[in-house]
Amino acid sequence: MALAKLSSKSQIVLPAEIRRRLAIKPGDMLEITDKDSRIIIRKAPLSFVDALDACTSEIWRGYDKELEEARAAWDE
Repeated sequence: MALAKLSSKSQIVLPAEIRRRLAIKPGDMLEITDKDSRIIIRKAPLSFVDALDACTSEIWRGYDKELEEARAAWDE
């Protein structure tokens, strides 16, 4: 278990091992929430669209192109 100390300015330093494992770099945004007296810090997605896309099944990948083609065919 890694430990971090809260500074006088309420700052913490994430241990290097965790930063490397999660590919966290300077400037990255972190999402901080609390749940059941726990603090949860996770790397924020670049956008909510990207986050939602990561949750989808492979079966829907590329469906947006197929849908656009179908809509274009309706206009013809």
